[in-house]
Amino acid sequence: MINLLSASEKEENEEKIIELIRPEFNYICYNPVRAGILHLLIKNREVGHALSVEEIAKKLGKRHSVIIHHLEKLNEWKVVRVVKTVKHGDKERRKIWGLNLKYPNLIKEVYKHTLKFFYTQQELEEICSVNINLRKAKK
Repeated sequence: MINLLSASEKEENEEKIIELIRPEFNYICYNPVRAGILHLLIKNREVGHALSVEEIAKKLGKRHSVIIHHLEKLNEWKVVRVVKTVKHGDKERRKIWGLNLKYPNLIKEVYKHTLKFFYTQQELEEICSVNINLRKAKK
């Protein structure tokens, strides 16, 4: 399908989405798992702002199912999207998730809100290195 929207129409569309979602920014941003996912994806510029569910789960020290739950929520708010699926038996598994770069201003606004009201860069780094800290503690 060919996208027939002009650049200004795309911006207008994104602004409407931001205004619709803005009342939920606190709900999106306060959760440390969602904030950690967003931070990890933003930091992963070299791989197109995308990571596998397993990588995210490992870095945040959370179960796979918890990560999927929060990715689905972020997907509902158009912040992330599925980048790659893999066939697993009869089902398609959502293997790699990334930022929804169709809405860069939305991502920027949500991340700014996270940093302004909920977490510092340092706190986000700590959230994203839970598994590393656990491994160091076990030694």
